[in-house]
Amino acid sequence: MTAIGGARDTLLQATAERFSTTADGKAILLAGSTPVFRVNSAGAGAPGSIAITAKPVNVVGDIVFSVSAGTQLTVNGNVATVDFASMTTDTALVQARIREFGVDYVGNYMISKVFDGINGDTGLAGLNTGQAFAYKRAAAAPTDSPGDVIFTFATASITTPAGNDLANGWSKNIPAGTAPLYVRVAAASSRNATDNIVANEWAGAVQLAKDGAAGANGSNGANGANGVDGLNVAPVRIYQRGATNIAPPLPSAACTFTFATGVLAGLNNGWSAQVPTAGGAYLFTSGATAASRGATDDIPASEWAAAARLAADGATGQRGTVTVTAPGYSAWSDASAVYELGHAGYGAPINRDVVTLYDATHAVTKYFDNGEWLVLGTVLDGNLLVDGSVAAKAVSVDKLSAFSADLGEVNAGDIYSATLHGGAGYPTSDYSWPSNGGSGFHLSAQGLLIGNPRVPGGFFQMSSTGYFEMPGFTVTPGSVGVPSVARFSGVLSGVVGSFQLIQSPNRLAGNNEGYDQAGTGIYFYNADGSIAMALGRWPR
Repeated sequence: MTAIGGARDTLLQATAERFSTTADGKAILLAGSTPVFRVNSAGAGAPGSIAITAKPVNVVGDIVFSVSAGTQLTVNGNVATVDFASMTTDTALVQARIREFGVDYVGNYMISKVFDGINGDTGLAGLNTGQAFAYKRAAAAPTDSPGDVIFTFATASITTPAGNDLANGWSKNIPAGTAPLYVRVAAASSRNATDNIVANEWAGAVQLAKDGAAGANGSNGANGANGVDGLNVAPVRIYQRGATNIAPPLPSAACTFTFATGVLAGLNNGWSAQVPTAGGAYLFTSGATAASRGATDDIPASEWAAAARLAADGATGQRGTVTVTAPGYSAWSDASAVYELGHAGYGAPINRDVVTLYDATHAVTKYFDNGEWLVLGTVLDGNLLVDGSVAAKAVSVDKLSAFSADLGEVNAGDIYSATLHGGAGYPTSDYSWPSNGGSGFHLSAQGLLIGNPRVPGGFFQMSSTGYFEMPGFTVTPGSVGVPSVARFSGVLSGVVGSFQLIQSPNRLAGNNEGYDQAGTGIYFYNADGSIAMALGRWPR
């Protein structure tokens, strides 16, 4: 070997390595927290956004993200985010691409919207999805299967069988060796924490890598051949609606998936790649994995996972009010009005339904209200009414909250079971003094409260039990044989008038001690019955 010399040799020595081979395969894999936006009856989606992470496998280069029309992406490094608000279509295909040495490595991730029914029953648990990989080295593409396995979503791995070994020489991790490396992929989908993947669900074996030829002893090895195309891998979901909760048969024909467009062709048995809007109240889904070095992959019928119910439409809500006009009637009939509603496809009448029965010389319009048909004199658009122009003897509404107005002067008839309360201190109808420092009033069958005794100022209380209270004066009601008690804590000033003192409770009970009024004075007695003091005259 000659020494490095000259400008050309110096440049060649300093340049970066232009090609290298590796025993591991090259690919770009995409993973997201969920492939589905759930859309409720109000049109809101959950989660608010889905982040898709691109993971290059033995390939180096800039990751370029793209998304199908109708959706926008936010890209930060190797993470692309789709916001529900920016997704105007029912499905979106997110694609990540890396170009290395003239070879494009592509990964695809499909996002779908799943729409809730209106007021539906509580749905089943959502589907967990994932992908299982199995590896094997062989001189030719193997046709055997890694067998039945159990995939655990929490760890995103095969947990049964234990260890690294799978059936027929397949393994969970890339095995050592020099023979070509093959991979088989299977989709995992289940409402549970694990999914049973049966042997026939594995996609066909695809060559992932192949070692270059070794050089002869004593000489430099020959330049390796160009590497094979990268492995395209994409989860594929299909949907079908049904009239019952029994899952429909899976596709029976082979399908072709195109990685660049995300289009699946060849589906049969009523399945489609988009969520259908008609076909029954129950929505079912199935999944498979497309894996190929080419631009497309053929998915045989045997690779589809068992169909699972994804959603169900909610119960139909009550219809809105309608107006029906029917000719051929010379007189009004309640039964005819009900018939015409049903004949028009609206079923039984509901409050505010309007029916007009007429002929050439006669017309009657009535509306339905709580089991009765009432005459409807004129129907007016509320936007056409002039302020202050409405006058009527009666107004029938479902509830008083239908009115939103300053009531002004109201002349009311009998009002039953009413509670009146006002002021910032009485935000509820509870019979109690306000706790927020406010004041106001409360009037109900329990009594009358005015003001607030917890703050300086006047207050007044009069309860239905006979209790009375105001500042400095209370009256506590008595009972049978026990008189009421009045307590005054103020100051008498300039009192004019007369009063009478009755016997004290002790004297009334037959005891000697106490006081009473007799003759021209008031007497206070000792326990032995002698007079201790008299007002009006002294004892003789």
